[in-house]
Amino acid sequence: MASADLKRLPQVLKSIFQSIDAICKPDTFATQYSIFRGDGFQLITEPTLAIKTWLLIRGGLRAAFPGPLSKSVDAITGIAIGGVCHLAPNITESNGEAFLLSGRLLEELKAPRLTGFASVNQQINREFNVQFLLADDIIRRWTTAQSQMVPFLLQSFNQNEIAQATQTRQPTVAAKINAMGWNAIEAWMIYFTETIEKNSTLFLL
Repeated sequence: MASADLKRLPQVLKSIFQSIDAICKPDTFATQYSIFRGDGFQLITEPTLAIKTWLLIRGGLRAAFPGPLSKSVDAITGIAIGGVCHLAPNITESNGEAFLLSGRLLEELKAPRLTGFASVNQQINREFNVQFLLADDIIRRWTTAQSQMVPFLLQSFNQNEIAQATQTRQPTVAAKINAMGWNAIEAWMIYFTETIEKNSTLFLL
C-alpha cells in the first residue's frame, strides 16, 4: 500500500464507520468503533447487521482506493457473536466472549482467507465460515466502480436511482450488479440475518 494511501486509511475507515448507522438503521444501539495503529479497527454493532456492516467495510475500502484488482485495498475481519461483559467508551478496552472470539479468529486466520466467523454454536460456525469463504471469493472480484454501488444496494435503491446517484446509465448499473454477483450476496445476507434471529438464544445475545 502506497504511503499516501496509508495516511488516508484512518480517515477512510472513519468515514465508512460513520455511515453504517445511517445505512443499516440499527434498532437498539448505535454502532461503536475504534481505529488503532492506523490500519487496525474494532467495531460492535447489532448481530443482525453484521453482514451489512461487513459489506460496507469491504466495499468501502475497495471504492476508496481505485486500482487494479491485484492491488485492491481490503480488510481481514474476525466476526464474532457472543456476550459482552463490559462495553467501554474505547472499544479496545471492552471485554467479553464476543471480543475474545474475534481476537482468536484474527490470530488463526491464514491466507487466502480474509474473514472468519465464531459464536458458541459450532454447527452454525462451520456453516457460516464456508459461506464467508465463498463470499470472500466474490468480493475479491469487485472493481472500484462496482464497490461504489454497495451503499446504494444496501439501502434498496433501484437501478434508476443508482444510475442517477452515480451519474451513469441504468443498463450500465444492471451490468455491474450482475457482474458483482449481488443477487447471491443479497440472498445470503437474508439467510444469515434470519439464522441469527432464529438462534439468538444459542448466541447468548
